[in-house]
Amino acid sequence: MEKISFIVSDKSFEKFMMMTILGTTGSAMDTEMNFFFTFWGLELLKKGKKPKVQGMPFPMKGMAAKMFRKKLKNFGWDDPVEMIKDAVEEGNMKLYPCQMTMDLMGIKREELFDFVEDPVGAASFLELSEGGRVVSL
Repeated sequence: MEKISFIVSDKSFEKFMMMTILGTTGSAMDTEMNFFFTFWGLELLKKGKKPKVQGMPFPMKGMAAKMFRKKLKNFGWDDPVEMIKDAVEEGNMKLYPCQMTMDLMGIKREELFDFVEDPVGAASFLELSEGGRVVSL
């Protein structure tokens, strides 16, 4: 089985959608898709958080993400989080929070989605990525 591992260090809507599209597509193609969330990327794993579009003036960031979500819904993407959860449950997509970043930022495991793997350190993530490609988002 092919393996691709991604490092996610940004909390933007754009990075969230890249991760969603790549992860669910790769999973459907029977590719092992591993995502390591570190620094601000951990925000994407928190329950109830809605990523905002970056690169826009402050008042428009949330509105732009809402507009994109509406467009995605028109394409049949009702809920990207549910799509990710389905891919994780199928077994080819895994989401790994960075233990050190969680400790540094005071983030508790209970704050994260239930379908997220247990936190790992950078060395563990690199070990599980061995033999595959590694990409930074």
